[in-house]
Amino acid sequence: MKRTLKKLLAVALCALIGLSGGAFVACGGDGNEIKVCASEIPHAEILNGKVKDLLAEKGYKLTVTVLDWTIQNDSVANGDYDANYFQHIPYLSLYTGRTSLSATCKVHYEPLGIYYGKAAKGTEVTDGTSFIICADESNGVRALELLKANGVFSETSEGDNYPITSDNKFNFQGETWTSASGVTVTLIPEENLAGALLDYDFACLPCNTALTGKIGSDKRAAVESDPAQVGGKANVLAVRTEDYKNNSAYKAKIDALTDALLSADVAAFVAKKYSGIILCNESTQIDLRQDIK
Repeated sequence: MKRTLKKLLAVALCALIGLSGGAFVACGGDGNEIKVCASEIPHAEILNGKVKDLLAEKGYKLTVTVLDWTIQNDSVANGDYDANYFQHIPYLSLYTGRTSLSATCKVHYEPLGIYYGKAAKGTEVTDGTSFIICADESNGVRALELLKANGVFSETSEGDNYPITSDNKFNFQGETWTSASGVTVTLIPEENLAGALLDYDFACLPCNTALTGKIGSDKRAAVESDPAQVGGKANVLAVRTEDYKNNSAYKAKIDALTDALLSADVAAFVAKKYSGIILCNESTQIDLRQDIK
């Protein structure tokens, strides 16, 4: 009877706290547990490989769940998780759910690179005549921009044949674009890029594709390095805006997680584990908490 009474009183207290805007997240669960959903590589690996230990030192238990990226924002907004780690600001800004989400920090950047295929290591990218890029428009346009930045073609020389529209779309039909000088660029589904590498002079591989295909940075001829691109599209920790501003218990957990992700320990872990393919340093680890209003 006493146990039942205590339980009823605890439930009533939680309800009162919730109605008053207090730290409701601590009720009915472990107040020191931080639940994060993430993509598997490298996000969950970073969280489990280094951040979990850093948070344990502060008395927090980190629980990481790998989820499909298409449902992670809804999962945080619905309260199933405290935060997610998989996206950059441009993607987060497109979220239109009723619960507002904000980024507390930028953490790392996954650069797209040009990798040697048939071309011998040391061959200039401009000497290549056949390239493959990701068939999805977002990564495909990034790849074309990288090829342009490395002198494979120019906007001036291509004129109306320039492969990118003013609103960053493909400006050609079909699976192949050919430059004025005869260079061919072929669109291939991302999951097939690594397997087709040796059939072309060079391949433009998203970072994740190179990692899963075990293609190291030693096989990379060029990489995205524009500071605006790196800082602008670094992956972020996303959280519930109103809870962060108004719920002290939630804010304390998120601040602890954010501090860990911004630490030199995490930067060193990423540098060692991913052999320089992923960027995580002062150019990507950026505190955004002051912008949450």
